[in-house]
Amino acid sequence: METWYEQYFNEDYLKIYKHRNDDLAHNELTQLMKFVPTTRGQSLLDLCCGNGRHSRWFAKQGFHVTGVDLSPTLLNEAKKKDYAKDIYYVRIDMRDLYYKDDFDIVVNLFTSFGYFNEDEQNKKVLKNVFHALKTNGYFVFDYLNPSFLENHLVPFSKDIIDDLSILQYRMIINNSVVKKIKVEDKGVLREYEERVKLYERRKLDEMLEEVGFTILHTFGDYDGSKYEKNESSRLIYVCQKRRTVEVEKNEIMF
Repeated sequence: METWYEQYFNEDYLKIYKHRNDDLAHNELTQLMKFVPTTRGQSLLDLCCGNGRHSRWFAKQGFHVTGVDLSPTLLNEAKKKDYAKDIYYVRIDMRDLYYKDDFDIVVNLFTSFGYFNEDEQNKKVLKNVFHALKTNGYFVFDYLNPSFLENHLVPFSKDIIDDLSILQYRMIINNSVVKKIKVEDKGVLREYEERVKLYERRKLDEMLEEVGFTILHTFGDYDGSKYEKNESSRLIYVCQKRRTVEVEKNEIMF
């Protein structure tokens, strides 16, 4: 039986989120990436790259970009877009990420975390990111703010997109935000679900630090504004994979 994330990221998803385009990616990243020391030619992994809107922005800035996603539909769409020949797209489950010390920067954007019911599965994703980074590499991690979400949840919305009627029902169940989507297409009904586990800042801090990251910045939005538990719409981290004291001591002794 397929999981929700294996079913949902298809052509309907592309239409529902068509407003998440390259212009928006530019607005999201231009200010945020000022907090990450970068140089042209660095290697960058866009984890859960979707149709590549963030990957393309990074490629324009001169990065050597690898875009990873599980959805064949989204990856095929990315390969049709600009800069496709300059970006290496690969299909991988983020829990099976196999890179080791390969990237200067890893980004995980637009709430592409918390897809799994078990904490250890979600934590494994963070471990994989840590191993994929070179020493002193940076991790930019964009997640929702659970406190803000709970206070501003819109239970129901209806939109008409490309002649499709999109009904979305949102609720919080067992510490996960669940969105049930109904797509009415010329009398045909298709149903999907999104499910993201909610992690408060303290828990995410703990998970990131346990896998080895040093947290450098925590923001409440892409503009670099301060994170406020009840007011910020996002919870965005800039972390670094630093050399550990233990490793440095071992190297000196050796």
